[in-house]
Amino acid sequence: MFFPSIGVYLVLKGELDFAKRLIRENLVEQVNAFEDTLTPSILFDDSITAQEIIKTISYNPLISGVALWKRNLEPEGNSESYALFASSENYSPKLDRIVGEKWSTKTVTITKMIGNQGNILGYFSLSRSLSDLNTRKDKFIGFGLLSWLVIIVVVIVTLCYQISLTRPIQELIQVAENISTFKDYSIRARQLSNDEFGRLIKIFNQMMDSLNSSDQKLREVNNDMENKVKLRTKELSSSNKKLIQEMEQREKAHNELSKMREKFNRQENLANVGQVSSNIAHELRNPMTAIRNSVYFLRKHFITDQKALNHLEVIDSQLSQSDEVIQRLLELTKGGKIKLKITDLRKIVHGAFYICSPPGNIQLKVNLENTTKEVRLDPLLFRQILTNLFSNSIQAMPQGGWISLSATQKESNIEIRVTDNGEGIPEESWNKVFDPLYTNKKDGIGLGLSICRELTERHNGSITIETSSQIGTTFLILLPAPSLILA
Repeated sequence: MFFPSIGVYLVLKGELDFAKRLIRENLVEQVNAFEDTLTPSILFDDSITAQEIIKTISYNPLISGVALWKRNLEPEGNSESYALFASSENYSPKLDRIVGEKWSTKTVTITKMIGNQGNILGYFSLSRSLSDLNTRKDKFIGFGLLSWLVIIVVVIVTLCYQISLTRPIQELIQVAENISTFKDYSIRARQLSNDEFGRLIKIFNQMMDSLNSSDQKLREVNNDMENKVKLRTKELSSSNKKLIQEMEQREKAHNELSKMREKFNRQENLANVGQVSSNIAHELRNPMTAIRNSVYFLRKHFITDQKALNHLEVIDSQLSQSDEVIQRLLELTKGGKIKLKITDLRKIVHGAFYICSPPGNIQLKVNLENTTKEVRLDPLLFRQILTNLFSNSIQAMPQGGWISLSATQKESNIEIRVTDNGEGIPEESWNKVFDPLYTNKKDGIGLGLSICRELTERHNGSITIETSSQIGTTFLILLPAPSLILA
């Protein structure tokens, strides 16, 4: 359809261009001829002769208008104007002084300058109607539309004929695809005609009836077999379920027994530790009381030097704090509760580090998030946790080093990490270092980390070794939000 349309368009355009070229050439010849005739009329100011010549030109039915303008000089001779000298009847155009041709949809106008010996005498304008060209153009358009209509009719007839041939085949293909996809043998093709294709569809439907009948019988047999298998499987599943339940109950009982044994052993160890701690505390309090009395006596009667008094004040303060720690630990061994309050975590960290009296070659690095600077915990007991961890780190760095403490909040937990770059803990000892009386140090007694775990659990938290190697150890303390409320 596209190529015939291009052919019709090219033929129409060629014919119209040829006709326009003939019209232009003819009109130019007329303008040139009448120019020579009208020149004397302008020279001698003979408007009557000019009007008769224009009237003769106007007899041509295709000439739509003729006009002649004469140049009028002003008295000074410096300016000029043009007046309509002669024109065809009922034709009074305006002079635009544009020499050449001007085409519109209805007319074509050629304007030419009339001169004599290099002087401009006036302008001559001749307009021709394009009605004959438009008539030819309309005929060509009608012919093009008719050709289009014929092409469309031919295409429609061809498509209808093609559809009548391919529709039964498409119906068979669609039904076959549906049967193959959905495995539904009850689908049938529509018989759209009574010709050979119609008979083919009829035979196809009969074949599907036979297949559907066989398929239904096979399904019934399969369903019967499946029901029997399901029944046997259900019985077997019931037996397996009972067996699994018995195994789970045994496993649960075994785990509970192991947990109870572990708890009993731990309680027994803690009881022993508590008894030992109680005895140690009792033995420590007597000399501590004597030291405190001596400090008081020295401060009141003998020492007046301010530096010495400051040292005595530190000794007295540390004795009071140690006595309070011992008292609180004894209370916990007897079932006492921790005392929670809003506390400055940074102050606790630096206080614990100060108690350890670290050498000058060990530095402390503290990094706290804004959300972990003020927390709710037992300041005395939590300081004891950090004191024990710092002491272990200092002992692991005889050549000096650094200790880092960081605190971050993640969801419902506060994560506190204590890291050093000293000697690490062997991985096989990670699960044992928190047991009471376990130690791998020559002068250790194995109570520091066990007390840390006990006090952390009293805060509903946990303490573990996150990493440890030959170049350092990291302890991770997790405290849940309900036990560590932000200020």
